[in-house]
Amino acid sequence: MEEFIRVPFEKVSINKMIQKAGISRGSFYTYFQDKFDVLACIFEDASEKLLESWRECAEKNSGDLWKTAETFFDYSITNTKEHMLMLKNLSESEKMFGEIHKMRQSCDSGLYTLLEGMYEPVDKGNFKDQTMETFENLISMIFLELLHCMGWHYHHPEDEEKIKNVFRKKLEILQYGICKCQL
Repeated sequence: MEEFIRVPFEKVSINKMIQKAGISRGSFYTYFQDKFDVLACIFEDASEKLLESWRECAEKNSGDLWKTAETFFDYSITNTKEHMLMLKNLSESEKMFGEIHKMRQSCDSGLYTLLEGMYEPVDKGNFKDQTMETFENLISMIFLELLHCMGWHYHHPEDEEKIKNVFRKKLEILQYGICKCQL
């Protein structure tokens, strides 16, 4: 991961990874085909940690989705700086644009498992639609805003309280809507 943080994807060096890990080239290729394979492994590990953290946040908040998302955002600000640096390097890579899409397609079953793991500890008693499809759409919107606010925090950590308030307001709009009328 250090190598993906250090430089843009195009400049990631397998030689530097091997040197840092203190292993032979043969050992590296016993476990990985190339740097895309290493990146997929990093994403898999990050996915497991994300799910574990989400579940802890859900447990701490008695399954309340909105409080869970808020707590998870606080956790993310504190614990994901390295991941943000890596994502910055990857997002600036022209070569990665298509590759991430390909990686996502090959990981769809893992993403569904992650989604199921996030769905399970959430109290769905107040949801008018408890389908996995609706939950997936909702989580997608929550995480889009979470990533947006994380990017803002990355560039302006001094605005942390303002960013947290904006994130809470966005969650409130997702939870209650914006219209006065009842459907």
